[in-house]
Amino acid sequence: MNTVAFVGRIVKEVELRNVGEDRLVTNNVLAVRKTFKKDGSSDADFIPFVVWGKKAEILEKFCNKGDLIALNGKMQSRTYQTNDKDTKYVVEMLVEDIEFIQKKSKN
Repeated sequence: MNTVAFVGRIVKEVELRNVGEDRLVTNNVLAVRKTFKKDGSSDADFIPFVVWGKKAEILEKFCNKGDLIALNGKMQSRTYQTNDKDTKYVVEMLVEDIEFIQKKSKN
């Protein structure tokens, strides 16, 4: 079974891209807070994610950097080649559902 759910903050501004044949996609990173360390400080894991189609449009329209969201989906791995013919390996979350929790604080 391949099912994951994360709650975290969007790391960068959401940018929508058209990748041909009216296929829309956005890639971003979710900062998922870890439990507090003994010294009282917090840390985060950074989870790359990809959203396709109408959900990508909705994310771009309603979310900004720093907003708190919940994502449900699955993990996927893929490879691609750079212009220098290097093979890059990527593990990312493929988002199936999005829940908007809280806008970034203005403070």
